[in-house]
Amino acid sequence: MDGMRRGIVSNCWQHQLQTGGRLPSLVRQAAAAGYSVFELRQGCLGTYEAGEDHVPDAVRLGELVRECRGFEWDLALAYPCFSPDCDGSDPLFQAGCSAIAEMADGQTPHLRLVDLQSETSGLAAATAAQTVTRLLAMVRGVGGQLSIEHSRQEWSWFREVFERARQLAADDGTWLKICFDPCNLLSDASGPDPAEVTASLTSEEVSMIHLKQRCDGRPAPLVSEGEVDWSAVVTAINAMDDGAGFAGPLLFEIAPGVEIQECLEASRQYLSGLGLDLGEPRTRETESVT
Repeated sequence: MDGMRRGIVSNCWQHQLQTGGRLPSLVRQAAAAGYSVFELRQGCLGTYEAGEDHVPDAVRLGELVRECRGFEWDLALAYPCFSPDCDGSDPLFQAGCSAIAEMADGQTPHLRLVDLQSETSGLAAATAAQTVTRLLAMVRGVGGQLSIEHSRQEWSWFREVFERARQLAADDGTWLKICFDPCNLLSDASGPDPAEVTASLTSEEVSMIHLKQRCDGRPAPLVSEGEVDWSAVVTAINAMDDGAGFAGPLLFEIAPGVEIQECLEASRQYLSGLGLDLGEPRTRETESVT
């Protein structure tokens, strides 16, 4: 496997999953192209989730990981992790904790949450941080790490929630990380600059970085020229940690489509051309998939 950690979020495969594709085959196909990190996103798990709420099937996800060994995994849920009413006792969050425990296979269980529901404009950061801390405690109960992703919230508010939650969690605070998506900052009405925000972060705080682009307000089918100045963001990524560069995985989350493999490779080439280390594509001669 390559030294770099290039990954894919499973919603890239939405079309393939809806037209009969299976996660094990898609994972192996991606691994043959040099990908080694897989974020399994609720709603794009195929037969590995159930019901209208897309509740992950913990047992089957554990079987998937053991069937496709040698990779890095996390499970991603859309979940109101900032809501004061959220205590983690619901079936979805409980299933998420059970699933990451089943998926660990010798690695640290990893749950990623994105809050697309909570109204945060009038919510105190201190209150939201208490909710995040409660959820982190439950994730730590299965030995796991929790990552929270900024989506529609004001970045400064999100950052304060993150820092307060880490403080509240005391020794467990280092197990709370940011899943950083520069493109999501475009949804913040306060207009933060993605490159400047990237430059403010460290690898110790960030568990992963998502790679995607937006054009005319819509998710783009590949990472290329668009609303995010990826040249500036790549420069900031490479300057992280006093010039050592970001140490964690980089995961593509481009818009799904029929030609997803071609779009992923074009995106890799574009970002590599800007100086982001994403490795080289694999050939079948160099393929090594378990």
